[in-house]
Amino acid sequence: MKLVRRSIRNVLRKPFKLMLVVTFLGASLMFVAVMVSLSSSAQQMLAAVHRQVGTAITIRPAQLGTPIPNSVVAKVKRVQEVTSTQSSVVRSYTDGILRGSFLTINGVSRDATDGTLGDGLTPALVAGRSFQDGDANAHVAMMSQSVAQVNHLHVGSTFTLNGTTFTLIGLYTTANPFDNGVIIIPMAAMQQVFKINGVDSITANVVSYEQVEIVAARLRSLLGRQFNVTTQTAEYSNAFNALRVAQNSIQAALVASFLIAAVVVVFAVLMLVRERTAEIATLKTIGASHMQVFRQFWTEILAMSAMAAALAVLLLVILGPFLSQKFDIDASSLANADGVSGLPNPAAAIKSPGISPAASGAAPSYLSNLHLAAASLNVQTLLTILGVGIGLALLASLIPIWFVVHLKPAEVLRRAHKMM
Repeated sequence: MKLVRRSIRNVLRKPFKLMLVVTFLGASLMFVAVMVSLSSSAQQMLAAVHRQVGTAITIRPAQLGTPIPNSVVAKVKRVQEVTSTQSSVVRSYTDGILRGSFLTINGVSRDATDGTLGDGLTPALVAGRSFQDGDANAHVAMMSQSVAQVNHLHVGSTFTLNGTTFTLIGLYTTANPFDNGVIIIPMAAMQQVFKINGVDSITANVVSYEQVEIVAARLRSLLGRQFNVTTQTAEYSNAFNALRVAQNSIQAALVASFLIAAVVVVFAVLMLVRERTAEIATLKTIGASHMQVFRQFWTEILAMSAMAAALAVLLLVILGPFLSQKFDIDASSLANADGVSGLPNPAAAIKSPGISPAASGAAPSYLSNLHLAAASLNVQTLLTILGVGIGLALLASLIPIWFVVHLKPAEVLRRAHKMM
């Protein structure tokens, strides 16, 4: 206990110098914790984007407006690496009976597994039910709760599409305002009512994004030039590239922060040892062992690191969210910047039969929810600050060990006597 009290007093000898060292070291430890947290978040975000859009392959006819025959759909399903498919037929609503902005009709295949809207998003059911196996050829529909309210419809109400009466069986909501204008009906009913022999597009999913380009090349060879086979990895390349750039920037900032923290600790310890050379020589002259001298310095270094760690925690609470915003990535805007189909806006997609909202350049709504998690005080960041602080203290303690072992007390005291 005496050793601890003596070490604390020694640390507090020069408060201004101590304040500078603790400030620089604390800021460096805070940056290290922030960058570790953001690096982990960026990896998770990149993996999430890969899961959402990186495993899908889209097949469309080369000639706009030409349907894809059902035989081609069957071919795609038989490709070994394809785990699931979703066929889509989208038509603009032109009856003029229902009220709403940019209403579209989306036919959904019975084996759809990745959602029922144009961007592959599964809507949240709020009333009624979704489609069942027995609805494959039935004239039933789902629509958004907002469109139903505007038209005074509820579950069980009927309305007409292209001269055919449909029964409303379910109401949904979604975070994407554009998806609220989609009326969903079974694919077979869509083909029958609108007299379509085929589908507008096929989305094929593979096990992992590493296999996407290989499977896409196989589909191009299988289907020929009559069809355009594109990968969403290519369509959202801006989002992927920006995420990788952000991840590299975060890792570079992490390395820089760690190096700065190490330099600050080493410099502070060197100054501490140099200023107390005579004291070390005196202690060794009166019989203090190497370990006794070293313990005193190690306690002082640890006390200084503990003060810096406490400051780092405080800075993290105050500045963590602000720094996180500077490294954040808006995946949805980057996806829009890719210009997937070249159409200027969602309204243009409605005027072009066969083009889904996702293909119109409107980013999938799930991308808008992908952001780097703000760096805040949690178990991970706290352990990072403590771990790096203690690790640097142990590293810096090698300096007084080397100095104490190689110090010759007689020479130090002789020089001090001559200076007097």
